[in-house]
Amino acid sequence: MIAKFNKNLVGSDYICSDIHGHFSILQLQLDAIGFDEEKDRLFSLGDLIDRGNESDQALLWLDKPWFYAIQGNHERMLIHSVAENSDEWSERWLRCGGAWAKELSNEQLNVFCQRFRELPVAIELSLSSNKKIGLVHAELPFRCDWHDVVKLLNTVNPSELDDILETKRMMWRKRQSLRMEEDIKEIKDVTNINHVFHGHAIVSQYVTIGNRTFMDLGSYQTGKIGLIEPNVFLN
Repeated sequence: MIAKFNKNLVGSDYICSDIHGHFSILQLQLDAIGFDEEKDRLFSLGDLIDRGNESDQALLWLDKPWFYAIQGNHERMLIHSVAENSDEWSERWLRCGGAWAKELSNEQLNVFCQRFRELPVAIELSLSSNKKIGLVHAELPFRCDWHDVVKLLNTVNPSELDDILETKRMMWRKRQSLRMEEDIKEIKDVTNINHVFHGHAIVSQYVTIGNRTFMDLGSYQTGKIGLIEPNVFLN
């Protein structure tokens, strides 16, 4: 449930926040920065689907050799709804933007489910600057050692991701980026990693607390997707 990537020695690496079925917006932003599909790589913080009318393009993007994604809570809702045939999860997913999938057959839904289940919960990425960064959809504990995250995700049963508090919070919790004053003092740097990037909680501009950056700009509300080149951002 964790994927590790070596340095990109020929191009640049970028991170994008929650897409929510707005792949045309993402493509426009990639065109604007001169993204080179032959050399560059793009890492998504999850929530590829829902709330946008291009959610069905998620699989096309996952097939791109330069595009990598982690699971977000919206992928989790689809997985639960389809794999468990759960009315409770289906109703929850529908309320959160899953109506686009009503047009899909059971066979098509099963393909989405299988592809999403194969996505990791976190990514560890080595940069050409020799820094190492982590990608997690929602939050990590206020006090956290990246080595513990890696150990947990290397041993967790994928079917229990929403039953274990630590992994559930990685995809669902929305608290730290609100920067509640009483929380700020408690949020410490994640140790044994240079920086961690998060999506999930919508912010008006990138919010960095210690070595954690929250970068979901609310694509379905603002028409903007957070897009960062970590080598430049951390320089």
